[in-house]
Amino acid sequence: MSLLDQLAFPILFIWFIGLLLSLFRRDLETHWKFFFFLVFCFYMVQFFPEFWAGVARWKESPKRELLSWLGSMGQAIYVFLFLLWPLVLIRIYYSASNNLSKTLIPVLSYGTVVYWALFFMWTYYTKEWYKFIEDYIMNK
Repeated sequence: MSLLDQLAFPILFIWFIGLLLSLFRRDLETHWKFFFFLVFCFYMVQFFPEFWAGVARWKESPKRELLSWLGSMGQAIYVFLFLLWPLVLIRIYYSASNNLSKTLIPVLSYGTVVYWALFFMWTYYTKEWYKFIEDYIMNK
């Protein structure tokens, strides 16, 4: 199962909640709400088979699916950081405000280092984590 197959259901579900919340905001203009809805519908149609497979897996075993999401989110963050760093570096260079650079640089740097440490621990202790999860969480 690919990363997209694993993450389509939770991401579209979170997106739906965000869409509902944005539709109830009074300060957003109607055309933006309509645009948000269209973008959501486009991705829902695009990834509907993956979404529906995720719903079926959730109905079959919610605990196992939740654990799958957690592992997949870690991989997705890894790829996201790979794409985000070059864009942020270019944005920092072209930033007219020095405050943006002073806040963005430490947040992204420290966040990346913390993520790498957690990712390293997860990959190094994968067998132990899965044994713990299987013994204490899945069997209850």
